[in-house]
Parts: sequence; C-alpha cells; structure tokens
Amino acid sequence: MDTKRLLLLAVGVSGLLAMTSLSPAAPECIKMIGSENGVPNLTMDPAFMNNDDDSYQMYAVYNRFVDLGSKLEPLPELAKSWDVSADGKIWTFKLEQGVKFHDGKDFTAKDVVYTYRRLIDPKVGSPARGTLGFLKPENIQAVDPYTVTFTTEQPTADLPTILAVKYNLIVPEGATSESLKLHEDGTGPFIQEKYSPTETMRVFRRNPNYWRKGLPKAECLQLSVISEEVTRTAAIKSGAADLLISAGPSSLALLKDDPSVKVLQSAPGGYYTISMTTDAKPFDDVRVRQAMKEVIDRQALVDTVLLGYGVAGNDAPLPPDSPAAYRSDVMPRDVPLAKKLLAEAGYPNGIEIELNTGDAAPGFVNFAQAYQQMAADAGIKVDLVNNPGDSYWDVIWMKKPLFESFWSARPPAEALGYTFTSSATYNEGHWKNADFDALLDQARSEMDPTKRNELYKKAQQILAENGGVIIPFFLTNVAVLRADCDGYEPNPQSVNLSYENLTCKGKEAQP
Repeated sequence: MDTKRLLLLAVGVSGLLAMTSLSPAAPECIKMIGSENGVPNLTMDPAFMNNDDDSYQMYAVYNRFVDLGSKLEPLPELAKSWDVSADGKIWTFKLEQGVKFHDGKDFTAKDVVYTYRRLIDPKVGSPARGTLGFLKPENIQAVDPYTVTFTTEQPTADLPTILAVKYNLIVPEGATSESLKLHEDGTGPFIQEKYSPTETMRVFRRNPNYWRKGLPKAECLQLSVISEEVTRTAAIKSGAADLLISAGPSSLALLKDDPSVKVLQSAPGGYYTISMTTDAKPFDDVRVRQAMKEVIDRQALVDTVLLGYGVAGNDAPLPPDSPAAYRSDVMPRDVPLAKKLLAEAGYPNGIEIELNTGDAAPGFVNFAQAYQQMAADAGIKVDLVNNPGDSYWDVIWMKKPLFESFWSARPPAEALGYTFTSSATYNEGHWKNADFDALLDQARSEMDPTKRNELYKKAQQILAENGGVIIPFFLTNVAVLRADCDGYEPNPQSVNLSYENLTCKGKEAQP
C-alpha cells in the first residue's frame, strides 16, 4: 500500500463523506467508519443483532441492562445494582430512575421484563435464546416500578454476567420486531436521524434528554461502513474520518507511527476461526479435525497475521490467561502427528479441501493463506476461495463446509454456550456432544467460582479435542482515532461500543 495510492483514495473518500454529510447549517458530525457490512440485512431490533454492523448503530441508541467491562466483568447500566438470595436462585435488580425512551415514555421494570421475555420467546426467534433459554418467562417479574427479580429453578452463578448477552439492549414494553426493524426506540445517548437497511451511511443526533447528565459529548455521529481496508486507512489518514471502529493489522503498520492519529487497543478476547461442519466429509471424522489443528504454528500466526496484536489460542473460546481456560500454555505444532491421524482416517496421501475466505473481516485472507502454507506440510492441500466481503456473511458463513468466521469476546458461560452447545443457533460446526452440554449446565448452577471454572475447563478440553472449530489465536480490538478526538476506548467485545464520551475538536455537543 504506497503513499500515492493512499492519497488518491483519500480524495475519493473525502468526497464521498462530504456528499453524505448534513447540511452546512447543521453542526458537523463525528465521522466513524465500521468494517463489517451488514447491508441489506441490517436491523434496529436488538433481538436480532446479527453482526458488527448492527452493533455499530444499536449501541448509539440503546442502553444495556447490564454492561461488561474490559475484563468482561458485569457493570451497572440501566440495572444500577443487584443482589442474590442465599440459595442462589433469586436475583434482585434495582433500576435507574428518571430514564426516558426516545418517544418520551418513562423506563420502568415492565420494560426489562418485556425485553427478556421477548428474548427467550421461541416465537420471536432471537439467537439470545441459546444463552438465556434456561429462564422461564413467568419467573421474570416486576416487583415495583424500579425493581426486577429473576428466579431460576437451580442456583445460577454469575446471572448478571449471563444477562449481559449482546442482545440485552432494553426496548419498551409492547415493541415488536416489525416496529423495531426500521426504527429504534431506545433510551440511549443518540437518536436515529438518517437510516436505511440498504445503505452503508447513517446519522444519529444527540439525545437532549439523556439520563446521564452532561452526555453525550458529541452533537451527532455519522456512521459509514467500508469493507476495503485500504480505503478505511486512507480515510483516517486524510482526516475524512475521525474514528475507525476496527483496524486490521496491515492498516496498523501504516498508522501506528502517524502523529495525526491515536491507536487504541483492548485486551485480547475476540477470535477468528476456521470452522468445519462435522456432518460433512471429510470433517465427520474426528481424526481429520484433529489433524487440521495439529498443523498450526499458533504463535507464528500471531506474529505474522496479527503482527503481534493478540495471543495464541488452543481451539477453545477463552484466552490462555483466563482463569477458566483449560490450559495456560499453547498447543505445539505437530506435523508428524497430523500425518499419522490422516493415515488412520484413511487418507495416507493427504486430503484436498476448499477453504472459503474473503474481506469479511480485517486479516481474513492473510489468515487463510498462512493456514494454507502450514497445512501443506502435512499433505493437506487447501484450495482458497476468495469471496466478496460484502456478501460473505449471507452467502458463505454457515453455508459452506469449511469457512472462516469471527467472534467477539464473551464471558465463559456465554462463550461456550452461544456457539458450541448442541442446540445453539450459531453452532458453526454442527457439533453435538452431550457431555459438553451437561458440563455447562452443571457450571451454571455451581456457586463456587473455583469449582465452576473446573467444569468450564473440562468442557473446553472436550471441545478442543473433538469440536469442529479451530481457534488458533485471540486478537485485540484496535480502534484508530484522530489526534484531536478523545473519549473512546475499544472493548474486548467487538460488539460492545460506547460513544457517550466521544468528542472531537469543533464537533462538541451544542449547548
């Protein structure tokens, strides 16, 4: 990527963003660029937050019931405090008062009850049910206008953390999928002004009645989504954009020493996968799946694909430094073992497979190319199919037998249950294991954190050794901010965004 090309791209990006700006009389918006394009399947309904593009906009206009911090610990948001009964079955949440929805309606406990009952309603069909399905609707109750109780049939450890699934953005009582798809009704810091599910540019205006006094600090946000990393890089270098929500490693090589921008990192948490469907040949043989894992030099991928912005992983969704991780070291590469496993599976001369990749996330193609080279040493011939990034999640993801994917950081209960249980909506590998499911059920009811982590570790070992998903590393979420901007921090959860304190010189909130 040379400087001349970046300058030419910057001119084009500046023109594009200028054409989509508000009228000259309106205060200038902070211009943000996201990388994952969800068009044409965007939604403003939090129950169906399917991709990062949905999250870019939803976290501008909604509030979470419970937030997650930089260590994925539960933090108050609309739920300002909570406590649990001695038997671990009744959790009581006290709510913020004086909060209003954008339509002027007061926020109360009824809205929390409605939101969570809706998330677990099979008729609604939200993917949140995969994590929250153990809750019974009749056991979610409003005690008074600002108190909610969740009663569970078994003791439930860390319920606030479990409730903090990415879908836990509170909607008003009575809201429907039809009413929310095109128009939000949240309590958040910004209000939807310009939005279409078929366009990659949207505008959000400051909420003048926001319940957190003095916030937000920006008058408005202009969100654009650009799939091409070189174009995003040109935009932030030229000043055509104020914030890159997500920057890939190749961009960082050009941006890290640029005095006009700030490079901001989260702790490692999100991860890329190579996912293989375990009910399709040759991946229906666990020995093939194990061989495909054994060929990987995991630290080499961190050094080359991530350029050091991450840590190596062990085919389970928790980083090695997590207290709940099943091992703290890194799996070594073992090519002879991979060859032996393939021979035992009936492939003494190796196998040929087709891996789907594309510019659906920063670094996907580089990751696929690096895996292709490593796998070749064991006689695994990987044919790469480079798909368009703007249609990848609709056309390729979970529709091909071997593909790349990306997942945000999650606490242990959600990380293991959301995509790996037999009934999970997003079970990418079509993998089903009754022992794994049972261990997660036991962990949810175990109130002793040490014993609970041991159950998580046993479940992860089963997954790593038998599952259909390769997780070779965890990456830091990296955002890039112009030097005259402040107040934004990336979270290990790529879908957990906060724009409340975001401000740029000359684009502050108007008095």
